[in-house]
Amino acid sequence: MGVLYPRLLAEQARTMHELYRTLEIAELGRRAGMTHDSSIFAAVGGDRAGIDDLAALRLAVVDLATGYGFPAESSRDARRDFDLRVAETLHSGMHMVPAEAAAGDVWAFLALVLLPDVAYWRYPRPPGDRVLATDITRHVFGRLWWRAHLVYSGGEVNPYGALGILGEAAFDQIYARRKALGASPHLVKAILRTWADLDLGDLDEREVLRGFLQRLLRLSPFVVFDALDAETLDAELRVVVLETVDAVRADRPASGRIG
Repeated sequence: MGVLYPRLLAEQARTMHELYRTLEIAELGRRAGMTHDSSIFAAVGGDRAGIDDLAALRLAVVDLATGYGFPAESSRDARRDFDLRVAETLHSGMHMVPAEAAAGDVWAFLALVLLPDVAYWRYPRPPGDRVLATDITRHVFGRLWWRAHLVYSGGEVNPYGALGILGEAAFDQIYARRKALGASPHLVKAILRTWADLDLGDLDEREVLRGFLQRLLRLSPFVVFDALDAETLDAELRVVVLETVDAVRADRPASGRIG
């Protein structure tokens, strides 16, 4: 069993967000806390995170953020690097099982109670889904835990090394298809291994990835990807991605032709 985290009820979360999006980072830091009157825990499924656990998690994330410019403004590159570091920190430090991490109310608590200053620093004046977790793939912290979970390879020297293979927008294409593809760490890690060895030349990464995933979706009713060993799966994906690259190149307008 994993650790259970406080959950912030949706109505209270929406009210807090409407206020917090207007506040300065320093004021949000003063409002950060380990508990909230409207928070609850799941009834079963593990041991509850204690005050010390939550305090340690806050300290770890704030320390990371400080290294990337928090509470001042930061660059796009700094925010990207912060995301990669905090993804590893959340996944390795929270000890959650996927069922707990799938609860949006858990992530709402993190963004609005435990770490509101960091959440609104990372996304100033954000739309609701960035903090309310109405869509976890958009949540400031939830999306990062899942990204780390899907790439984690426990037997590797650097078990989170694949985090940097795809950017956020590209990785979101995989997770957005989670019912068929993105819910399987085995398949996601194979996709990333295949992608890391690919030379796209001057092709657009997102276009090729989109075509690649569409081909995998068409295959998914006929191939049980999780039943294949890593070597066989890598070989299958290599064929599919090369077919995709050829198709994208063939669809490009011809240049240099004399009409």
